[in-house]
Amino acid sequence: MNRFSQILQSLRTQPGYTLMRGAARFGTVRQLVGQSRRLIQRRRLEAYLLQCEAQLQDSVFAPLDRLGFVGRLRRDGVAFGLKLPQSMVADILAFAKGNACYADRQVGRGFRLDSRAAAEAELGKPILVAQYFNAVAECGAIGRLARDPLLQWIAGAYLQSVPTFVGGNLWWTFPVQALAEDRDRHAHLFHRDVDDFRFFKFFFYLTDVEPGDGAHVCVLASHRKPPVLGIADRWNLRRYSDDEIAERYGVDDIVEICGGAGTGFAENTLCVHKGMTPTRAPRLLLQLQYALFDYGVMHDRRSLSTLAMLA
Repeated sequence: MNRFSQILQSLRTQPGYTLMRGAARFGTVRQLVGQSRRLIQRRRLEAYLLQCEAQLQDSVFAPLDRLGFVGRLRRDGVAFGLKLPQSMVADILAFAKGNACYADRQVGRGFRLDSRAAAEAELGKPILVAQYFNAVAECGAIGRLARDPLLQWIAGAYLQSVPTFVGGNLWWTFPVQALAEDRDRHAHLFHRDVDDFRFFKFFFYLTDVEPGDGAHVCVLASHRKPPVLGIADRWNLRRYSDDEIAERYGVDDIVEICGGAGTGFAENTLCVHKGMTPTRAPRLLLQLQYALFDYGVMHDRRSLSTLAMLA
């Protein structure tokens, strides 16, 4: 399917999301919509933040310099300092081990972790990524995180609007010799996201992530300094090679994010970023995404009638 056909199909199936992506790749449009939303929701946002502050004692996170965190997220496009309780890490791992995940995020490719080899044999290829569906609804720990008052305060303060939780996703990345098309499909090449006019994500490692072994990599402040390597890059969204990014940015700007199980951070993934393929151990990652508007494409909800296991 060529690019034009893909756009036409997307317009038929996801018209709002497709039109947004066409407009939001331009910084002036993102700024105009964001500022308009901020003015419209100013009073609602003030009340929302006060409500979150009144509930901070219920957060699972240790006290945090919230203003500093949001300031770093605005400046660098990424902010660190979140840590999940080990009991919550254990709960999410137990959910992952007790439920089916789905190769390539395809509803008809379900398998359990102990049968991955059989699933790969049936597919005739190594499985790079496998996602859980309905995890936000079915895993109590993930649902609680999505409602955590500290995360909600950060979301409101950063977006400058009453935030919309648009979805959570939990997935494994396995240490395999992945096909080039799978590395492209699952964003293991540098790229930027345009998921709304203003948006960002929380990421949490549920397994230890050591240097060179499946880390998330981002380029600091690249949400404000996009990689314009040619005229078309001013509006084009594409994959970038490691060499292209190294040519555009300093080595100190390219950050490999490592940490033990429970490590959390926030990122505006309009920043240039990629996932690295693990080399030794599988990586389990949780993503929670907040934005201005919900286009219905970022969530993990799937009808049970559509889910099927690989034989």
